[in-house]
Amino acid sequence: MEIYDHDSPEAITFKNSSIELDNWIEHLNYIEKEIINLLNLGKSELSKIFDSQTILDKLSREKEANAATIDTFLKYKETLPKAAECEDVDCDMFYVTEHERFRKTYLAHLKKYRGVKEEYFDILSK
Repeated sequence: MEIYDHDSPEAITFKNSSIELDNWIEHLNYIEKEIINLLNLGKSELSKIFDSQTILDKLSREKEANAATIDTFLKYKETLPKAAECEDVDCDMFYVTEHERFRKTYLAHLKKYRGVKEEYFDILSK
């Protein structure tokens, strides 16, 4: 999706939101693959460490949370084209506010996942 000089401010906002959302979804899909790899590695390496099951359980829950987040973001992506059809400020503001809510959700999800990942590597490095 390209932004052109003749695009209206609303079209630019819509395109930027779409690009950003695609990046978030791509990153969440990468996290999904990363969690699978960490779980596989953990099953072989962490099995030697006492009480490693707790972190593997946390990682499994993160995998479930990540999958749910991906689904939520994909559903949001389906609604985003409606933002381009807005004809008044209230409609535009609804989609701007909605996008900000998803940005906060994405950032909170990353923060939580990174915490679990750091805990995982702390245990693995002992």
